[in-house]
Amino acid sequence: MTPDIADEALGQTGQRCRQRARRSRGRVILQPAACAFACWVVVVAASLTGCAPAPTADAPMSRPVEAMEAAWGPFARQCDTTRVSHTATRWRVGETQVADVYGTCIGFSALLSGHDTADITASVGNINQPSASPLVLRMERNSSGVARPAGPGDTGLLAQGSDVRDAAEILARDIGLTARQVISPNDTLALPVRLAVPFPLDIVMACRPEGMHREHGRDTLVFSCLLDQKIRTDRLDAQVWMAGVEEIDVQTGIRLFSVLTGRLNGRKRLSDNAAWHAANEQILYRRETEFE
Repeated sequence: MTPDIADEALGQTGQRCRQRARRSRGRVILQPAACAFACWVVVVAASLTGCAPAPTADAPMSRPVEAMEAAWGPFARQCDTTRVSHTATRWRVGETQVADVYGTCIGFSALLSGHDTADITASVGNINQPSASPLVLRMERNSSGVARPAGPGDTGLLAQGSDVRDAAEILARDIGLTARQVISPNDTLALPVRLAVPFPLDIVMACRPEGMHREHGRDTLVFSCLLDQKIRTDRLDAQVWMAGVEEIDVQTGIRLFSVLTGRLNGRKRLSDNAAWHAANEQILYRRETEFE
């Protein structure tokens, strides 16, 4: 992706690009070429989310902001979903869109130990297996520089450990910033995201601040994010493009909201012993946080 297209995808050009897109026989035709990727992101996001609003900056970021001054906030629940879709040709039907949705919802309870530390229990439910017992994960967030899963030697609530330690490590990494830090207007943050395609796919978005916002009476930072990478794993060999918006709570560093849209083009297999097959898929990832 060229710098001009990346700037279009990350900048405030979505509305202009949407106006330049037109439809022909149900397919999106994008023009001009310099706006193609940003247009595609906006149109796909609108079609998959029903034009659900994403956070936008109320004011530009004029000075550095210190984030994660507190360990936890009034967060009750968080849901992550990945929608994977592709075009299939069926007899007597022709081309049709096939989509699958994968996701988890997490309920939080927190035991605060002063202003700086919170012992957090997360009950993780799989939306594709609603009758299954939730996975219980425990972690500690400390605003002085620690965000980690429960481990050997812990006391109190953390001594109970987690059902799956690896899953607790991923949650501690992905739920928000892992240490207090100063974010400047020209900084680029590397934010990890775990997609489900349907197997887990870990990516790292390059995110830069767009400005400040208010959410439930709290100060937040809104970021524009981009990924354009060739990814090779034991299950995937594909070019992956993703772009979208992340919102982070300033006081705690928790990632409140995400809308990322994109596509992968290459090949994948669903298990280590399965055959490879071509994959040209559209992806929509969403993260939403409910407050207490």
